[in-house]
Amino acid sequence: MTPVKRMGGNGRITGQMGLALTLLAASPAPAQTMAEAAWANMAVAVQLCEIRTSDLDAWAQSFRNTGFSEPSDRSDVAEYITHRFTAPAQTVVVDISYGETPEECHLHSAYLDVTLASHLLDELIPKLHPTYVRKVTNGEVGPSGQPALCVSYEDPSTPIGHVVGASSEQGCVDDGTSRIYSSYRF
Repeated sequence: MTPVKRMGGNGRITGQMGLALTLLAASPAPAQTMAEAAWANMAVAVQLCEIRTSDLDAWAQSFRNTGFSEPSDRSDVAEYITHRFTAPAQTVVVDISYGETPEECHLHSAYLDVTLASHLLDELIPKLHPTYVRKVTNGEVGPSGQPALCVSYEDPSTPIGHVVGASSEQGCVDDGTSRIYSSYRF
């Protein structure tokens, strides 16, 4: 950093002082709505849910490492383990389970409606799983005057394949909530 003139002293500002002044002069970050925060946190959680690894404890740790908090209400029943993680401001709640059955990941948000959650999946899943087949369900007409949109992406390679999809707490209804699930068909 090039020293800059200041009044008094030796006429120089050190690199650290210049950086501090630059940071102080920076404009504040724009405000973020709860829906925007939910979108961002849901995007991170979906990508973490789609990590395929045999080390399931490391999979759970990946949520902690990216800023999701885990209250102490974790459940270990028999050989089935469930972790609950929350994003900042509880914009997203994530439940992951693994053990005797294949791993599952369920995301919930009270700040992102199902149509937006479906659009989020449309952005992410084709990149993460390019061979998956997209299925669409149109729900009831919501406050926007448009029907709710619920998508799922299914692995076509096996009848008990992996599926990632979106719904709301009430089904395919734009009630302001969303659920994204990543599990296996049985």
